[in-house]
Amino acid sequence: MIQSVALHLRKLPAVYWADIESDEPLGFDVQDDVLVETEQGREVATVLRIIEKGAAVLNDFADDLEEDLEDEEQELFDKEDKEESRKPQYKDEFVSRIVRKLDDSDLLRVKEIVQKEEDAASTIKEQIKKHDLPMKFLKAEYLFDLSRLIIYFKSDNKVDFRDLLKSLASIFKTRIELRQIGVRDEAKLLGAIGGCGKIVCCKQFMNKFNPVSTKMAKEQNLSLNPVKLSGICGRLLCCLSHEYRYYASFKGKYPKIGAEVVVEDATARVVDINYITLKIILSYPDRRVVTFNLSDVKGRKDKATGRNLWWIQGPKDPEPDLGILLENLNPPGTGKKKKRRKKSK
Repeated sequence: MIQSVALHLRKLPAVYWADIESDEPLGFDVQDDVLVETEQGREVATVLRIIEKGAAVLNDFADDLEEDLEDEEQELFDKEDKEESRKPQYKDEFVSRIVRKLDDSDLLRVKEIVQKEEDAASTIKEQIKKHDLPMKFLKAEYLFDLSRLIIYFKSDNKVDFRDLLKSLASIFKTRIELRQIGVRDEAKLLGAIGGCGKIVCCKQFMNKFNPVSTKMAKEQNLSLNPVKLSGICGRLLCCLSHEYRYYASFKGKYPKIGAEVVVEDATARVVDINYITLKIILSYPDRRVVTFNLSDVKGRKDKATGRNLWWIQGPKDPEPDLGILLENLNPPGTGKKKKRRKKSK
């Protein structure tokens, strides 16, 4: 029997998976601390979950959301993507195997390592200042067996740290590895509280940085304010990509903000669309504001004008007269043409 174990490493926020093929008891349980073999050496990790190979990892949030959606709205989700997201990421290359469960002496050793890292930090800062290097020290990490000391730093320029490396090696008597990282990796390494009031996503659960663009903000009807769209690292918020595919699934299926919609024998304009609550807010000429279910919004393209026509129609209601909407639309090519400026010779 093959069992997959979800692990949270002591120094890395991401979740890693390791496979164990054995019919005997594993020797550890959920929330136990274990020693694992990684690409960079032995490290301490916490067991988050143990599942049999091939079992589905349930997404509670997606299940609760599906119960609230109607049958027509469920079609907005891509079934293949949904099933793919439920599959556990078995066998990460970074974690090769689980060595054993930590005993009391190992837990005491972890506390000693944490203290050694704090002491090393002050020494490293002094050495950087002594060598007058344009670099900012961020963090120092020992491997469990103390065979390597990893030093993270940030610098805008290329740094010649050969003399610093020699000095640190003579002081700590172990292998020294200097890693230069960027602003996004700095936020992931040190952690912080984001504008939402929670721990930043990269520190809490992200395995890697996904591409983020302002297009994602536009698709989610967010204000293109650089201050509001930037995280503590100064880059675009990573959370813009979390719900992007969900919002993108609605593209072209509903009217845009400001579009006219027929409601019974009157017209109203779209003020806002909430794709989380699946509600649309319309404003009438007399300044009345009414909220409708997104499932009641119907639309089609008019062949004569080539424009999209939208209206509100309940499950048992007949289609309203769209003539009131067509009166305000001009066939393509009949509107005012923009004057082209003559190019100066």
